[in-house]
Amino acid sequence: MRIRRIPDAGSLSGTTAITDRDRRRENRRPLQGRATLTVLDGPTAQKIHAILTRDLSLSGISFLLKDELTIGQMVNIDMPASGGGIAKHLCEVVRSRPLSNGRYEMAVQFRT
Repeated sequence: MRIRRIPDAGSLSGTTAITDRDRRRENRRPLQGRATLTVLDGPTAQKIHAILTRDLSLSGISFLLKDELTIGQMVNIDMPASGGGIAKHLCEVVRSRPLSNGRYEMAVQFRT
């Protein structure tokens, strides 16, 4: 009996396997906490939202929001810092996806 090795998707010519893990530049870790988001541009500029964060990486954060933001919109996120005080982040919206419960799953990348 001969055993045939099946090549993985990444080694097939002309194809590339992309998984969620492969697309991410940094590993994410769960971070459930409260933060404040201020919209900086667009029709809802200066609107402030209390958000609950979902996870965090070195390059960004994801959260749920009742209102939809558009990709490319700039926001400020203020969240408690580990040593006390407030960490302030200028961010750009990179993902906005509606959920079945009427909320939106949002992801932002840190810009400064």
